[in-house]
Amino acid sequence: MDQDTVGVEHTGGVLILDKPEGLTSARAAAKVKKLLAPRKIGHTGTLDPFATGVLVLCLNEATRAADQITRLNKVYKSTLRFGIETDTLDRTGKVIRQSALTFSEKDLIEVLQTFSGACVQTVPRFSAVRVDGHRLYELSRKGIEVERPERTIYIHSIVLQSFQWPEAVIEVCCSKGTYIRQLASDIGQKLGSGAHLSALRRTSVGPFTLDRAIRMDGETSSVSAAAGIIGLNEALSHLPTALMGNGKFLGRLRNGQLDPEWEEEQKECFCAYSDAVRIVTGANQLAALWWPNSAPSGSRRLRVFPF
Repeated sequence: MDQDTVGVEHTGGVLILDKPEGLTSARAAAKVKKLLAPRKIGHTGTLDPFATGVLVLCLNEATRAADQITRLNKVYKSTLRFGIETDTLDRTGKVIRQSALTFSEKDLIEVLQTFSGACVQTVPRFSAVRVDGHRLYELSRKGIEVERPERTIYIHSIVLQSFQWPEAVIEVCCSKGTYIRQLASDIGQKLGSGAHLSALRRTSVGPFTLDRAIRMDGETSSVSAAAGIIGLNEALSHLPTALMGNGKFLGRLRNGQLDPEWEEEQKECFCAYSDAVRIVTGANQLAALWWPNSAPSGSRRLRVFPF
């Protein structure tokens, strides 16, 4: 990346990065921060260092809307290696078990189908989830065994793209919080051979795909990176819109208040909707996020942005 920096002076936006192998998500965000010099930066879903692909970064005011991107579904191209299990459930770990058991492509497809829909997944031993105040990976490195949390995930689709023993390539569309490493291990367990994840590439996070991602290489300049920033209103276009064109209403909104007349009218449109709604000005600028019925736990029902 170019060492020159371009200050990100606007209210904020989203940058899609094609994270390379061998880099942590935090380090990737730090490189972009050095390049563009935003006031604030954050990523919306960690990728393991050995994994590549879509990493969505929020800049400046967009960091306040990161939760609306983190919750989006994700798509992964995953390569599973059967017959070998590792302690980390991926190719970076130590081999702990091997098996000579084989199976057919038909067997594999049948097992994959059992993972479609809602299921309960155990958090991997080597993960950043906290148990009793400690990261699981810290406890695992010390050889301390604890009961690992479980979480309900949703696999929207799981498709076999290719299979040549001992490897299979599958595409998975899944909910937030899904560990593909654990999924690979669970598939191997069901087939009796064991498995680990040998490659992982995230191809999309909601509407954010590799098509709009910038690559972190020597040809990426601060100017080209800044040109790739997606404005906050466009970045949140997956959320429904409530238009506010009245100057008096917008004036109250700048002070953190909704006009009762406007709110009453709009609530009728979103009476069955429990998530965030974008309040957009007549100039098609994001003014606020509004929860017409119930705010997230511990949050206010209105989140105003500079406009």
